[in-house]
Amino acid sequence: MSLHSSSRPFSRSTRPLALELGVITAGLVVVYLWRELVRTTLTTVLGTPPIVGGVLFSGLVSGGILLLGLLVFAGTYARFRDIDIGFRLPSRDDVTPAGIAVLAPVVCVAVTKLIGAVTGVPYNSLTKTSVAADASVLPVLLVAGLGLIIGVPVLVVICQVLIQGSFDQVVSANAAIVLTTALAGFVMVSNTGGLATVPELGKLVGAVVFTMALGVAVYANERVSRRWLRYLGVAPVLLVTAIIILSGIAEIETIAGGLYAATQLTVLGVAAYTYNETESLIIPTLAYASLLLANRTVVFVFEAGIQSW
Repeated sequence: MSLHSSSRPFSRSTRPLALELGVITAGLVVVYLWRELVRTTLTTVLGTPPIVGGVLFSGLVSGGILLLGLLVFAGTYARFRDIDIGFRLPSRDDVTPAGIAVLAPVVCVAVTKLIGAVTGVPYNSLTKTSVAADASVLPVLLVAGLGLIIGVPVLVVICQVLIQGSFDQVVSANAAIVLTTALAGFVMVSNTGGLATVPELGKLVGAVVFTMALGVAVYANERVSRRWLRYLGVAPVLLVTAIIILSGIAEIETIAGGLYAATQLTVLGVAAYTYNETESLIIPTLAYASLLLANRTVVFVFEAGIQSW
C-alpha cells in the first residue's frame, strides 16, 4: 500500500486545496467583472471627467460603488461558506501585531528608498506615481485619502476575506498565511507599481490557467492508473509555475526593484499574519494603509517634480 501511495505525486489531501483554489479564483473573476461593469456603466453615463477634481469625484463614486458591491459579495460569500469575518476591535494583546503592521511597511519603503538613492533608482520609477514640483499638500492628501477610503478596504476584502478566509477552510493557519501571501502576491501586485485594487486581467488569466493545470494534476493523480501518466499530469502545473516565477524575476531589473517587489510581498504576508493573530480586520487595514502613506510620502517629500518612467 505504501509503495502504491509513494508512486503518486500528490497526496489525496491535495484535492480540497485544489477545489478551494478554484473557488477563490472564481471569486476573483467575479470581483474583476464587477469592477469592469462599474467602470463601463459610469463611463457611459458620466463620460470621462475633464479636470482633476472631476477625476477624483469620479474615482470616489466608482470606488464607492465598487466597494459597496464587494462588501455585499464578501458578506454573502462568508455567510454561505461559514467564514468568520473579523468584525472586532483590537484588544490590548494586539498592540504588538498592530505595531508590526504599521512599522513593517515603513521600514521596507525606507530601505528601498535608501538603496534606490545609492544605486540611482528614483522611488517614483518603482511606484509609477509622480507629483508636480509646485504641488500643494491638498491634492496629494485627496489622492491618498481616496486610496485609504476605497483601495485599502478593497484589499482587505479580497486578501483577508476571500483568499485567506477560504484557505483557512482547508489548511492550517500557518499554511493559509503562506498560501494567501503567494496567491495575493501574484494577483494583487500590479504591473504598474504597487498593490492593485482589483486583479489585472493578465494576472487573473494566469491564476485561472494555474488552477486548471492543478486540477488536471489532481485528476491524474487520483484517477489514472499508470504511473507515468500521473507524473505527466503534473507537467502543466510545473510549467505554469515556472513561467510565473521566471516572468516575475525577469521584471526585476535593479536591486531597488527587487526590494520594492519584496516590500509588496512582505506587506501581504504581514497583513495575513496579523489578521490570523488578532482575528481583526483593522490590523491588516493598518498594514495596507501604512504602505500607501509611506509610498506617497516618499514621492511627495523627496521626489516632487521628478518623473522617471
